[in-house]
Amino acid sequence: MNLLKSSAVTPNLGVELHNHKPLVDFSDEELAEVKQLAADKCVVVVRNVIMSMLEQAEFARRLGDPLIKPNNPDNVPRELIQIKADKNSKYAAGELWHSDVSSDSKPPGLSMLRMEITPDSGGDTVFANMYQAFDSLSESMRTFLQTLRALHVPKAHYLYTSGIKKMHELESSLHPVVRLHPQNRRKALFVNAGFVEKIEGLTSVESKAILRMIYNHIAYSVNHQCRIRWEPNTVVFWDNRCVQHFASFDYFPAVRLGYRSTIRGEKPIPA
Repeated sequence: MNLLKSSAVTPNLGVELHNHKPLVDFSDEELAEVKQLAADKCVVVVRNVIMSMLEQAEFARRLGDPLIKPNNPDNVPRELIQIKADKNSKYAAGELWHSDVSSDSKPPGLSMLRMEITPDSGGDTVFANMYQAFDSLSESMRTFLQTLRALHVPKAHYLYTSGIKKMHELESSLHPVVRLHPQNRRKALFVNAGFVEKIEGLTSVESKAILRMIYNHIAYSVNHQCRIRWEPNTVVFWDNRCVQHFASFDYFPAVRLGYRSTIRGEKPIPA
């Protein structure tokens, strides 16, 4: 039973919800449908969401086990990560293709970003469908990649980049290059430029060549991508098991401010 009304962003990637019910009032059944939509379509957009930071933190607890940022100011719950760029920023978070915190042994499933302040133009997030990225490779390459694991290191981890932790204090993990989504059993590429250091069992030259091929395939396959235009009070959910994203920083010196909740997933299932 479909409880939520939605329209497609593209035929295979992204949906936008059109229910008038406040997000904080969603039932458990409706939240389960949001998670299933994210698993199947990778990205779920909800507009005109009025939600405080505390409400978002409580909502994140309903979604699962949120990652914690221990050094937040007193007014920002530990379940939230501030995403901000302004006239003093030399870069913005997420300026490369990645899935969130993939170096964890149980990397995130769902991420939820709620944007409060947006520039008049620019600041879109681009998403890439990792199901399609995998399916569009040759049969020989798909077969080969399913035999491999990659080492994910915490070089882009929010706890490392914010200076809270040192690299050796955070997890590095070997994950399958191709993983199965637990909710629909679809195969998705699971290597990204933000976290992956190398492919296990290959020489350095071989690993770099394979990763470069995959990253170029992700970056240049525009038929597998969509752009989400942010407005104030927009919430976007995405499923890190099956999608990568890239935050465009084309709005300097304007302000862009939001808060992300990131929900722990499970150990990736090899394809």
